[in-house]
Amino acid sequence: MSALTQKMGYAALAAVVMAVMTVPTLAQAKAEDSTVVAVVNGDKILKSDVVGVLKLNNVKDEDTAKAFPLIVDEMINEKLVDAAAAKANVEKSQEFQQRLEQAKAQLVKTMYLEGFLKDKVTDSAIKAEYNKFKSDNKGKQEVHARHILVKTQEEAEQVIKDLDNGAKFEDLAKERSSDPSAKNGGDIGYFAKGELIPEFSDAAFKLKPGTYTHEPVKSQFGWHVIQVVDKRDRQVPDLKTVENQIRNKLGQDAVKSLVQGLRAKADIKRFDMDGKPVSDDSTKKD
Repeated sequence: MSALTQKMGYAALAAVVMAVMTVPTLAQAKAEDSTVVAVVNGDKILKSDVVGVLKLNNVKDEDTAKAFPLIVDEMINEKLVDAAAAKANVEKSQEFQQRLEQAKAQLVKTMYLEGFLKDKVTDSAIKAEYNKFKSDNKGKQEVHARHILVKTQEEAEQVIKDLDNGAKFEDLAKERSSDPSAKNGGDIGYFAKGELIPEFSDAAFKLKPGTYTHEPVKSQFGWHVIQVVDKRDRQVPDLKTVENQIRNKLGQDAVKSLVQGLRAKADIKRFDMDGKPVSDDSTKKD
């Protein structure tokens, strides 16, 4: 039910940095072993190089013997392609220089954000955010629901009539619902009150398990017929289960705050597609 869920901004920018911060570099993973495992046109591949790749890919010890020759083969291929690219003087092309500048700019931004986030996404910050999450969700009730989304009130009323006459909710959802959940029989899983749009959430929480709305529910997306499958108290996951989600949220929140601060201090002028000035009100960002 992606159309109904509330989404967070700044995720993409923070996600790149969070990924970089949590993945070890090849230099960190390298083992101290200079055993030669292949020579390609005089260029050596060391066992330590292969072990480094195995570690970066989290290959289990029991799979190392099988993966080792495959990695060596891939590294041989890479050296051959590298040599062919060097012979073709790709580095001297204008396109290469343009891409190099773009990569440098991205690296500068990524490293800046890494430094900015270093004291924002800490173990203590993660634990504090988890404790807040745990407090906010402890004892909170949630429902497991299905729904059928149609364009008109008349269509929704017909769905209700068909349900009253014994039709299966899942079958009608697959046949008539325009929501992506239709392929799953309208199933949108569990959610707590307030996590979806108010009209939908309020109607769902008034229902008892096994019942459906006998009046269509109108929202900005169309007309809904809702069925509640189950109600329960939300189980709060342990810190380990949600740690990465919390880490990403802290990163997103910190980057959002940074960007908002930079925008507040900046002198920004906006123009439309015809080059005409755009009013300040239309350029404000949350």
